[in-house]
Amino acid sequence: MFEFETLEGAMACFSQAGFVGQNNCIFYATTAPVSGGFVGGMQAAQNGRAWAGYLVNVNENGFGILPLDRTQHKLRVLIEDLTPRYDEFTFIPYQQLVEVKIKRMGLSSAVKHVIIKISNAPQYDLQVLTKEKKLAYQEANFARFCEFYGKK
Repeated sequence: MFEFETLEGAMACFSQAGFVGQNNCIFYATTAPVSGGFVGGMQAAQNGRAWAGYLVNVNENGFGILPLDRTQHKLRVLIEDLTPRYDEFTFIPYQQLVEVKIKRMGLSSAVKHVIIKISNAPQYDLQVLTKEKKLAYQEANFARFCEFYGKK
């Protein structure tokens, strides 16, 4: 079992980061594939957006983004090998939020591209699987997020 496998575990992660509200909507995301190959990857790294994954919590206080780093460097990134980086937690108050877009990625409706634009900061380009087998809370919480911020 890994730290954020259950909703209670994910809430404990955000509690440790000091970001728990009354109405928490938590889901898992990865960095969206960047166009531009090596150059695009370098830009993402410079912007601090090149983590293996993210836990996102949207609540009445704003957006909390908790980067996830690999504990083991294997060829494939496995969700159970990720660990929260509390020292890299980012809080985005609603006043700094410029726009949130949700788009389909490719032909599949099971993968979404979430773009979070922030004033005076690089945007987050995230890829979200609408269903994540190892996270029972993913589907329901991401559906709630989509209901509020965009079309499903």
